Amino acid sequence: MIKNFNYDSLIQHHQNVLNAEKYPYGYCSTNNFFPKDIIQSISNSFKFPETIGSSSDILFQKTKRALNNYNLFPNEIKQTVDYLNSRSFINILEEKFKIKNLVADPDLFGGGMHESRNGGYLKIHSDFIYIRKKKLKRMLNLLVYLNENWDKNWGGAIELWDQKMKSNFLKVYPKINHAVIFRTDTESNHGFPDPIKCPEGIGRKSLALYYYVKDNSLFKRTKYFYARWKRRPGIEEPKFGDNRNLFERLKNNFLFRFK
Repeated sequence: MIKNFNYDSLIQHHQNVLNAEKYPYGYCSTNNFFPKDIIQSISNSFKFPETIGSSSDILFQKTKRALNNYNLFPNEIKQTVDYLNSRSFINILEEKFKIKNLVADPDLFGGGMHESRNGGYLKIHSDFIYIRKKKLKRMLNLLVYLNENWDKNWGGAIELWDQKMKSNFLKVYPKINHAVIFRTDTESNHGFPDPIKCPEGIGRKSLALYYYVKDNSLFKRTKYFYARWKRRPGIEEPKFGDNRNLFERLKNNFLFRFK
């Protein structure tokens, strides 16, 4: 377990380092997300079980490993997730982003431990918005990076784009203790779209947590149950924009029947 993991001192730390910007949509970026001794313990513990391999490569995502089963997390990761999903931390998010009644998803649907290896990428997209069975509407993404000695020449920076895909207004390399929090809606476009070029054996590691509000309105079939993939201006992209959205929609409509 992580020593000196004191909620009161962490809450004070996050009150000081988290400041949300409003334009073009709410976001926050910091290179000091946790105190140094704590982030080091989290990074050192970030290891996947041997049975967890890379996900299937698809046109818009490659060489990604993901684990959202809390019971399989290392103890230090469990401790971190418990804090980031605590009422005390969520209260800070509500205050900074002016959102009421935020809740965490204990199942970490789509979140948890993520890692991409050499050649990996995630094309620019806006995320799924709803978890149908739980009647939850997604409001915030939190990404915490855990990569020591990450070289900018390897790429891997997360890019935030404006709603109309005209401007890449934020670019953050995945160095240890860098974190990005941003509002999730149909046009909060983000990703690391170019293949990373890191040495073999090194991965782009992150913790991803998402926050929601209850939404009891009728959850009919909608395009917002799935990710929407975007093209960057002036860059040659594969001509699968419409098809990849269709693929994602069909996949998620199938999956949500069993959630």
